[in-house]
Amino acid sequence: MTQVYVFVFIISLVGSVAYGGYYYYQDTQNKIKILTENTVKLEQAKQAQDKTIKTLVRDAKKFRKLNKDLGVKLQKAEGYKNKLIGKLRKHNLTRLSQQKPKLVEQKINRGTKKLLDSFKRITAVPATE
Repeated sequence: MTQVYVFVFIISLVGSVAYGGYYYYQDTQNKIKILTENTVKLEQAKQAQDKTIKTLVRDAKKFRKLNKDLGVKLQKAEGYKNKLIGKLRKHNLTRLSQQKPKLVEQKINRGTKKLLDSFKRITAVPATE
């Protein structure tokens, strides 16, 4: 009778080890599948991130160049402003407009028209074909 118990014990022990091995194999395969899927997702996310970083670096270079160009244009505009301020200080517009009102009016109107035309040209939306 003890031989039967020993036999049943050995069979159940072998069965338990076999089931444990099978369960471990299935669990490992599921983990491998999940990790493979996660790796693919991470690679796709990394590619998207690399693309975004390249775009940001390219945009930063472009903005630096545009900012530098704007700085140069600002310096030119400030030079022109200083030139105009010098001209205005040199002439007494109040006295000149009292002595020759038509001449001053024509010059101011022409200057204003040039300025407005310049604003229109600068702010115009380019026509798309």
